[in-house]
Amino acid sequence: MTVTEAEKTVHAVKQPISKVIVRYDDYQNQVQGITYVVGENGVTRIEACKKNGEYCDIPYIRVWSGGQCLAEFNQHHLAGVFFAKNNPEQEQ
Repeated sequence: MTVTEAEKTVHAVKQPISKVIVRYDDYQNQVQGITYVVGENGVTRIEACKKNGEYCDIPYIRVWSGGQCLAEFNQHHLAGVFFAKNNPEQEQ
């Protein structure tokens, strides 16, 4: 299995993302957290992507419900990214 240059820069892990934990400050110096899990609360997909920054591309995570993007976070707000187990059929 060959990894493309785009996969190296965006998301080199082959398994799909199954869960992300996001941490953020509520602007009152209180850290808040939210978890998105594929298959719960309408979440159908979580994907790694990138957006252009001033000096470089910035890694982001997008959370989807069908064709609608529910949320988008840059990597600095992620406390954890969890991956689904490999499907044995995909490994062949």
